[in-house]
Amino acid sequence: MIYGIGVDVLQVVRIERTLKRFGSHFLDRLLLPAEREQLARTARPERFVAMRFAAKEAVVKAMGTGFAHGMWIRDVGIVQDRRGKPEVIYSARGERLRRKLGIGAGHVTLTDEAGLVVAVAVLMAAPLAPAKSARRTAVRRGTRRAPRSKARQ
Repeated sequence: MIYGIGVDVLQVVRIERTLKRFGSHFLDRLLLPAEREQLARTARPERFVAMRFAAKEAVVKAMGTGFAHGMWIRDVGIVQDRRGKPEVIYSARGERLRRKLGIGAGHVTLTDEAGLVVAVAVLMAAPLAPAKSARRTAVRRGTRRAPRSKARQ
């Protein structure tokens, strides 16, 4: 089941201006360590940072928190797997909030065209654990006979 959907659109020129103005201070406040590692290997850093910023915005919109209510910009990140697919990652605090909200897997798609970056995030609801009474009943049925109802006694 889908927990939430978020979308963000960003002009790359805004990130270019911010990077010129604040440089590595901006990157330190924005990116998780795994994202910084991937940034070091990219040929187009402005595009990379713009895509990460937009994706983070889309994810927190899907969470319903925005960058408030216990979620900061460095509590969520986007890294690429070995095939290039973007994956959602969380800081320790972000992970605790994700679990508290009942959020499971996250999916992100990113694209850019004509100076714009678009990010779409879909967060899935975490699977519910079976209730204790349901587990007890399952154990009871598997190991011994279930108690009779009063109507049958």
